[in-house]
Formats: sequence, structure tokens, C-alpha cells
Amino acid sequence: MSGNEAVNNEIEQILPRDPQQRQTALELLRSAFIPWLVTINPDDDQPMRRAARQADLPEASRPLIDALVDKGLLVRDERDGQVVVQVAPESPLYQWDELAGWLRAERRNLTTAEAHAADLRRRVRIQRAVLAGTVVIALVGAIVAVVGFIRAVDAKHLADTWNREAIALKLSSQGQAILAGVRAGGDMRGIQQILAAPAIAPSTDISALLTAVVERQSTIKIIPAPDAVNTVAFSPDGRRIVSGGADNTLRLWDAATGTPVGAPLTGHTAPVLSVAFGPDGRRIVSGSDDKTLRLWDAATGAPIGAPLTGHTGPVESVGFSPDGRRIVSAGGTIADGTVRLWDAGTGQQIGALLTGYSGPWDSVAFSPDGRRIVSGSGPVGNVGPGTVQVWDADTGQPVGQPLTGHTGPVFSVAFSPDGRRIVSGSADSTVRLWDAGTGQPVGAPLTGHTGPVASVAFSPDGRRIVSGSADSTVRLWDAGTGQPIGAPLTGHTGPVASVAFSPDGRRIVSGSPDGRRTPPGPVEGTLQLWDAGTGQQIGAPLTGHTGAVASVAFSPDGRRIVSGSDDKTLRLWDAATAQPIGAPLTGNTASVASVAFSPDGRRVVSASADTVRLWDAGTGQPIGAPLTGHTLWVSSVAFSPDGRRIVSGSADDTLRLWDAGTGQPIGAPLTGHTASVSSVAFSPDGQRIVSGSYDKTLRLWDAATGAPIGAPLTGHTDPVTSVAFSPDGQRIVSGSTDTTLRLWDAATGAPIGDPLTGHTDSVTSVAFSPDGRRIVSGGSIADGTVRLWDAGTGEQIGPALSGHTGTVFSVAFSSDGRRIVSGGLDKTLRLWPGPAAWPDLLCDKLVANMSHKQWHDWVSADIAYIRLCPNLPVP
Repeated sequence: MSGNEAVNNEIEQILPRDPQQRQTALELLRSAFIPWLVTINPDDDQPMRRAARQADLPEASRPLIDALVDKGLLVRDERDGQVVVQVAPESPLYQWDELAGWLRAERRNLTTAEAHAADLRRRVRIQRAVLAGTVVIALVGAIVAVVGFIRAVDAKHLADTWNREAIALKLSSQGQAILAGVRAGGDMRGIQQILAAPAIAPSTDISALLTAVVERQSTIKIIPAPDAVNTVAFSPDGRRIVSGGADNTLRLWDAATGTPVGAPLTGHTAPVLSVAFGPDGRRIVSGSDDKTLRLWDAATGAPIGAPLTGHTGPVESVGFSPDGRRIVSAGGTIADGTVRLWDAGTGQQIGALLTGYSGPWDSVAFSPDGRRIVSGSGPVGNVGPGTVQVWDADTGQPVGQPLTGHTGPVFSVAFSPDGRRIVSGSADSTVRLWDAGTGQPVGAPLTGHTGPVASVAFSPDGRRIVSGSADSTVRLWDAGTGQPIGAPLTGHTGPVASVAFSPDGRRIVSGSPDGRRTPPGPVEGTLQLWDAGTGQQIGAPLTGHTGAVASVAFSPDGRRIVSGSDDKTLRLWDAATAQPIGAPLTGNTASVASVAFSPDGRRVVSASADTVRLWDAGTGQPIGAPLTGHTLWVSSVAFSPDGRRIVSGSADDTLRLWDAGTGQPIGAPLTGHTASVSSVAFSPDGQRIVSGSYDKTLRLWDAATGAPIGAPLTGHTDPVTSVAFSPDGQRIVSGSTDTTLRLWDAATGAPIGDPLTGHTDSVTSVAFSPDGRRIVSGGSIADGTVRLWDAGTGEQIGPALSGHTGTVFSVAFSSDGRRIVSGGLDKTLRLWPGPAAWPDLLCDKLVANMSHKQWHDWVSADIAYIRLCPNLPVP
């Protein structure tokens, strides 16, 4: 029986006998197969299988699909938390007469539809150059028109696909515009929309994901609040955050997860303007527009005693003394204009009012020794210069003259941890430092904000200052030099009302009345947690080498990295912790040019000078003697997929094969290149070798015989620096000093598409992702970046990854695609997130998925809800 007859008989067994029911079943199968499971590949006009989400297949077709799965004609598995179905790799389904007929009809439909759609598909790529997305949104309208045309030619399935792609394009464009601050919505919505785009249309360009990861790398958590956030503070142990809002409440949050802790603390009858934890973390004090202070039990949220009354206007600022026995508060109106001290145990006012200035006090703080208080004020009517005043906390008397220099009201003040300096923030958009002993300014004003500075704080070690401004940014400053540290932290869409460092100085929390008001509802507020370091959260350096890092590679399980350096050593690293494993591997007498793991991860091969060496990856000890035979520098080495052979390329213009067990050479050198061999790689099946050379060519070799396969691959205009096979062995990627990458058909040697351009200097290293869909590359001195590329379209994905301070000599993907490692002239390795990790990194910044209503409003009422972040709740 022929294959055609066999598969027809198999399928007839699951179809109803009744002719009408049989026809209905076939129509259901067609709606499931075309185009969800099988379609026509536009590149070669041949049938192409696809993986479809089971949820996308017609509900009524499920029993038939299940039957085909049971017969092994289809396979079902789980990917990223979703059930997917696809034609089994060796399935004879393509010989089924009915499917062949459907595919012929599909080919005719696509020929007609694609003639109209191809131009729009090309134009969609301009989204990368259109930040605000207006042109993209116009294109979406044109795509929808094409969708209508496709429906007219009876290809609703393709129309649905195009509709999803149009919506995904809009989501991606709008999300990027939101993060860029040119479209309203806030970071939470922007990130959610960017995550949704590839979820509803897997073919969507993922550049927006990488852009969001890079641009928001300092953002740890985005915490939505139900109303405007006026004030924030960390608990002394750093585990909780308290906020005060325009809804008259205080709220406690888990500082790790961003989730609320307990119910809101209620009691105030007007907005809460200031909050502070007691030094032991057991109490919270709050000041409110209702003219009162309140004390709260931080564990239970219950009020402690009665409100503290006495102020005749809003209580703008509150703080505990370092010993927790006193509280200071500031009255924020001209009529009040007082600083008051309170007994934190009894709630009674202590001593006389701290007076002597006719105007509102906007901020107060104790000195670290509790002996002084500093306050910041605005002038009458908040017009004109404000002042900073120091007080004796025991006598209530002013200490020295007011500190003047700001040209607008002073909204925030704080002592340094050693009590020797004071920082202030003002409506004049500046931050100022003062000598707390003399009252003299320290250095020039800190400038950069473009709006009033509402809040300032010192880091616990006193070396940094954080400020929050009405310009919607948070800024970090070097407290010694007054210079800004990194770029402003962006993400808030409203004025930043309050900032605070965590007790360990590693995080910053900010609060803002972000969001939109939906009358008569409140303005949605936001707390944001930020990394308080340099802002370099992706591409953090791994240090230890004392010379340039020339080569890097992941172990097959992705858990370790090996690096080779000009310092003549190899090093092993833990890929999860970025920490070195054991001591350096020593023994080379010259720079290490190339390293690679064996397929079982138990050995490492390295190239140095004119020798090849093997190492035990567990002990770091050399295995056997060096492999000798090359007469000049060995530039590249690689293991065969079975781990039994090693190939090396050298400046002596040859390649050599070695027995990885004995270290003996296999056959004669492979000759043909007319200049140094810069890079070598085995094909995934181990049958071929590709090499790149300074003679500007690539060559293919038979790995068994050493004979060249076909003619050299030509096209690069300068030396070829790096080569790699795709995981399926069908393509080769190369990098060159001509600043381009090229893709090649590994069977024919023909170039695929145009060169990949974007690097501004030599391309030094290239590698495919494990799924073959992406390529990573490294650039030389004037470029110094790591770049990602779509292996199908040749387009660059997102922004270049910057961090190295010179040439990037080597790049590699981990086996799961979640990490990329690079090694550079700056003596460091750097770890970058791979495409497989980007959605998770963005999800980690959120505290919840989109709600169903948000999905309806932001995505589409016609597309089934998808839980974008599997580990987060759905509101």
C-alpha cells in the first residue's frame, strides 16, 4: 500500500460515515489546518508546517484534532504556558488528498492576497524609525483594508492573522511611545502592551521588547496605587514601604514583590502629605492636610492613641528623632508657619514652637545625633527665594542665620548620615549642598532638573544623593563632586513627589500622582522601585582577567562560561551568579585566542600561540600535552558535535583536525585559504566544517576527508573574522572587517539576502541563537557594541547593547537562549539577557497581569485573553 493510500485510510477512520457529516468534519479540519497548522511558505511556494496555539483552533474541531494526535499525525505540547499543536515532523499528512487540495487553494488565495499585501509588509518595518507611532498607526489602517480584501477572496484565516499582526504592531508602537514619554499611559501600560504584541502575533518584531529592557533596566518594580502618591518611606529593615496618598490613607507594600501588605491605614480626613517609620520599624508617623499627625502600629496598621493636634494648617513634613522618642513636624501655611516637637510616647507637644520665620515650612528633618533640626521654607505666597534653617532640637532656638541661595521655595531638606552636610531641593529646579556647621554652600548648585525639586535624600553611606522633581524624573548625584550619576531615571508621567533610599542603599523608591483622572474618580498614583547603582543592570561586567578577553563560550548546559584572555589564562565562571569558579587555568605561554567546551561539558579546548590545549572543565587541570603542528598563531578552535574531534584554524593559512581523545592530528592540514584562517566551526551534524579567512572568503570542507566542498564563498570586501552554522545546519553567518554580517546557504554557498549593516566598525564575532531565529554580533573599537539581528529578515533587533569600553572580541548564546556573554578589550566579560529572557525581565517589573477589562480596552475584545506573565496574578 502506498503512503498516499495509507494516510487516506488512516484519516477515513476518524471521519463520520454519513456524507453530510463527513463534509462538515472536513470543513472543520480545513479551518483548523489552513493556515494554523499548514500554510504555503512565501519564500519557496511549498507547504510549511506551523505550530498553533490550541486556543486558536476552532472549538468544534477539537475532537478531530485529538484523534489525529492519537494517531501520531499531529503532536501536542506546551510552550511558554500555552498548549500548542503542530504536524508531526515525519507525518505523512502531506500525502492526504484533501490536504493537498486545500493547499492548492491556499496557494491561489495567497498569490492574490500577497500581491496586495507585500508592499505593506515592507513598509511596516519603518516603525523602528517612527517613535510616536503615528505613521505606523496609519499603516495599521492600510493593513486592515488589506484584511478586508483578503476576506473577499475567502481567506478569513489569513485575515485573522493579519488583523492580529496589525493590532500587535499598534500595541508595540504605542508601548514604545509611552515609554519614550510621548504618549500618555505610564510604564505599566507601556510594558504590558509591548508584552502583548508578540503574544498575539508571534511573527511580530521583538525590537520593542529589547528596547524596553534596555531603557527600563534600572526599574525594579512599578507599583500602581489607587490614588495620587504624595509621600513614601522605607522601613528600617528595607522589607516594607509606606506611602501616603490623596485618598487620605497610608498603605504598606512589600518592598520585594510590590504587593500590598494588609488593608489601608485609615483615619485621616484629608490627603496624607508625609510619612516616616520609627527607627525600630515598629511605628509610623504621618502628617496630613487635616492639620493632624497620627501614629500607627507598623505591624497591625492600627492607630496608636489619638491624633496629635495643634497645627492650624496642613502638616507638610514629619520625622522621628534617631532615638525614636521625639517627632518633628512642619506647618505648611503662613498662618501656622511653625516647626513643632512631640513626645512620641505620649503624643504631647514638647516645649515652645520653633518660630522666627513668617512663612510656610515645607520640610523638616532631625540630624543623625538628634541634637539639631533642619527645616526648609517657602516665602510668603511661595514667590521668591526660600531658606534653610537649622535649629537646636533641645532649646528650639535657631542655630545661626538662615542658609540662603535658592531662588525659589525650599521643598525638601535632609542631613547627611554623618551630620556634616545638608542637602536641599527647591522650586528653582536645583539641589544644593550646605556645610551643616558653618551654613556655607558646598560647591555649586546641582543642576539638571527642568522642574521644581520636590524631594531629596542622602544614601546611607552619604556618597550619593537622590532627588525627585516635577519634571517626572528621579536623579542620582555624587555627593562629593555634585556630578550626576548616570542618566535620569524615567518612567513616571507625573511630578515625582517623594524619594527615599533603602537602608542598604541599593534601591530607591519614588512616589508620584501618575496616571489619568477619570471623573469623578481619583488620579491613579504610582510607586516605583529603582536600582540605585550605576544604572547598568544588563551587561554587568565580570572582572578578574588582567588582559583583554579574546574568547568566551557557554557550557552546553548553560550553567558555566569559559573565557580566554591576553593574560595567558582561561577562567571558568558561574553563569547564574557571574562569579569565578576556582582558580584561573594557567600553563599557556602566550595570549589565549580561542576557547570552546566539549559537547558533554567535561572538557575545554583552547588555542594559544601555535598550540592547541585540552583542559578538564571540572578540575581546571590540563589534559595531556599541547597539540602541536601549526606553524603560526592558532586563532580558532571548535569541538565536533560528538566531541571526538577538534578543528583548529591558524595564521599559517591552514585548518587542522585532531583526535580529541589522543591529541593526535587527523590527516593532513586543510589547505586552500590564501591568508590567515580567523574562524572555524563544525556543522551540527559534524559532516562539514566552515572557515573564514583574511583572504575575504569562507570555505566549506568535508569533515571526514578534509576535502573542500565547492568554491569559496565570496562577497565580503574585507577579511572574514568569524563564522557560525545555524542550529539546523542550513545557514552560515559570517562577520567581517567590512563592518557587515552575511548569511549564506550552507548547501549551495549562495548568499542569502543583503548584508546585515549597522556596526560602525569591524564585526569581530558572530553566533546563532539556539533556535536559529536570532544572531548576535560584536563590534570593534569604534563600535564596541553587541548587536542582535533577526536571522530571517536581516533586520537589527532593538538598540545596540553598550557597556564595553573597546572592542568586543567574542560573543556567544547560552543553550536556552536566555543569556548572551561577550568578552572585550576592556578585560571584562559581560552578561546580557537573550531574547528568551526579555519577557520575563519585563514581567518582573510588574505586580500583576492586565485585567480582562484592560485587555478589552488596550488589546482587543475579539482576541482571547492571554496571561502574559504566568507568575503574576490577574486582577
